[in-house]
Amino acid sequence: MIPGPTNLSEQVLRVMSDPMLGHTSPQFYEDYKEAQILSAKLFGSQEDKTVLFSGSGTFGMEAGISTFLKEGDRVLSLVNGYFGDRFAKIAEIYGIRVKTIAFPDGVAADVDTLKKELQTEKYDAVSMTHIDTSTGVMNDIVSLGNIAKEHGAYVFVDLVSSLGGSKFKFEGGPFDYAYSASQKCIAAPPGASLIAISNALLQRSNEFKPRSYYFNLKMWLDVMKDPKIYLTTPTIPVIRALKIALKELFEEGLEVRVRRHQEMGELAWNFAVSRGWKPVSSKPSSTVIAIDLSLPISAAVKEYMLNKKNILIATGIGPRASNIIRIGYMGNTDKQLLLNTMKGVEEAVTAVKRLT
Repeated sequence: MIPGPTNLSEQVLRVMSDPMLGHTSPQFYEDYKEAQILSAKLFGSQEDKTVLFSGSGTFGMEAGISTFLKEGDRVLSLVNGYFGDRFAKIAEIYGIRVKTIAFPDGVAADVDTLKKELQTEKYDAVSMTHIDTSTGVMNDIVSLGNIAKEHGAYVFVDLVSSLGGSKFKFEGGPFDYAYSASQKCIAAPPGASLIAISNALLQRSNEFKPRSYYFNLKMWLDVMKDPKIYLTTPTIPVIRALKIALKELFEEGLEVRVRRHQEMGELAWNFAVSRGWKPVSSKPSSTVIAIDLSLPISAAVKEYMLNKKNILIATGIGPRASNIIRIGYMGNTDKQLLLNTMKGVEEAVTAVKRLT
């Protein structure tokens, strides 16, 4: 019950234990192609503008920076926690001039603040995180993206902790680059990065040379057209497992899955508030809750949960990590499992406080 990796279905586990296939085998060719098509369907993007390759969510983040932003570009990064700040740090490595707007803990990025900044300064791109798992904050990426587009900026959005668990549609939205990963709401093992790219951003990339081999998404787009093309050896079991997980997602129904995640977010947030706990985020998010216990007991609560309840939760990230616990409810998690976890945390907090 951490904010990813999440629990896997029996079918996904089973395909992970199959005999190894060759990356040039006809069976893997079909698996890879189907997984890529299903990825495009999940994004709501064009198949020929969707990339699926081996790597973590951070791979997707760095690939977009490497391929589509050039040295000297100006980027505005909206920060609601650890992962918004990571985009800025990677961009600076590539010689990009980055300004961050860091919002207070628990506060979503504000449209008026963004509008004011863009009226004052010109930026080539704006980056934002949909749900930052360090704080549980969920941003209104459509409203923020629309403001950025009105001011001529490309929009980069981190969907690592939201794709498949929150409402999103790439085509028709104010997005130019969106990236996610396999191990969160999709409920596949870690090791696959999913990316959607706009036509406008692809055209811009013709103006300069890519600065990486592995992260050159223009080469990966050729592989997506024909997975027989050899670029690097993919994580074969992960991509095959991802295909199964995506099929299970669409068998459940994307709208049904999103609604289930939203309802779990409300359950977790309301449970925490009713117990007098303080969620870091001022509103529920559909995949993770961060709770400030106001005491440095998060490690002890985590240990209690694992040893007494056989449930793994996470502690915080950042300067107040020792006060914060984080609970993820992604992928195959249901309301009963989440409720059992929240009740276990209540017992753990009571027991730990009694000993301190």
